[in-house]
Amino acid sequence: MLQERRELGKAALEQFGEIICARVIDSDWYQHAKVIHCFHGVPGMGEVATRRLLEHVLSSGRTLVMPRVINPLGEMEHASVRDLDKLVPGAWGIPEPAGTELIAASQIELVIAPGLAADPAGNRLGYGKGFYDRFFAQASNALKVMLVPSRFIVEKIPAADHDVPVDKLVTESGVLDCRS
Repeated sequence: MLQERRELGKAALEQFGEIICARVIDSDWYQHAKVIHCFHGVPGMGEVATRRLLEHVLSSGRTLVMPRVINPLGEMEHASVRDLDKLVPGAWGIPEPAGTELIAASQIELVIAPGLAADPAGNRLGYGKGFYDRFFAQASNALKVMLVPSRFIVEKIPAADHDVPVDKLVTESGVLDCRS
């Protein structure tokens, strides 16, 4: 899956990102959220571009929260971001917040998460460290949304007891509600 995602290329992942981010911004659930956690997608590493969404959160006066890896074995913390130009390279070269204003998972209303693939029930295939499964368990009241190109929605993703499914999948083709 990872190889297939990388083979899409940076330009395609940036294009998917523009469409997917527009779908998020136009949604009611995004419009109502005030504290939004979002990853920084790196198309060169096979992720959907999220820059447009990050900029929109900031320009709309909401609180943008981004992850910062504190242990490469699967732990991250969540810091408030006020300026995308002040992000610093973190684990694996992914831009992370440099600031120290941490936000508790319980304060986050909407989590925009990465992943390689998902199924219609919201089970997701991540990158193997369990970062977001741990975080989802802590942010139990937040709406959990995954951004993913539609070709990576598959029939079934194996899920263990500790895996936490997302509530919605947003693709270039539309939004899939996984709770219905």
